[in-house]
Amino acid sequence: MIIVKLADGSLWVNSPVSVPIEVLDHIKASGPVRYLVAPKVAYVALGEWHALFPEAELWIPRHDPNASKRLPSTRILGGVSPPVWAADLDELCFKGNLFIQEAFFFHKLSRTLIVADFIQNHPIEPGKPLLNALWRLGGVAYPQGGIPLDVRLSFTGRTLARRSLETLLLWDFDKLIIAHGVCVEKEAKPFMEQTFRWLAH
Repeated sequence: MIIVKLADGSLWVNSPVSVPIEVLDHIKASGPVRYLVAPKVAYVALGEWHALFPEAELWIPRHDPNASKRLPSTRILGGVSPPVWAADLDELCFKGNLFIQEAFFFHKLSRTLIVADFIQNHPIEPGKPLLNALWRLGGVAYPQGGIPLDVRLSFTGRTLARRSLETLLLWDFDKLIIAHGVCVEKEAKPFMEQTFRWLAH
């Protein structure tokens, strides 16, 4: 879960998850939760969070009839930041994958790129040879990290993906927050260029 405090003092919550009560109290004290965002088709805790913050808007990456039944008044992430958070965050729906459409975000003030599942960077763990082998085989072992092999293979729309990448690399980011593995604290753009090198072939 990533929380951004917007310039107007409201909170933008990406990939909300269940948290201890003391963390929830801290969040409530930090500002009004105004936006709940699912960057990909996975809404595990959106309903739970919306029950806690009924005034918050719900945003998902594409129309999903099942989500619409479970969640009230969902809005669609269209690839361009809506005016309500455009001053703080740029948005990109990365296209070209057969199964996954994920929204990337760029927080301008901190120069931080926010990604959910596309990029992974798993540290090698002592005593876990099979797991470590899987990370290496999938191309997502720390420190190089990368896009999991199965995700790479399901990019059938390479032209669309390259256009998305071109837009992404125009952003002036230096840090990278990811959901799986070690985040990148500096020089994240060269890291992303290396991560997507396979797309050029």
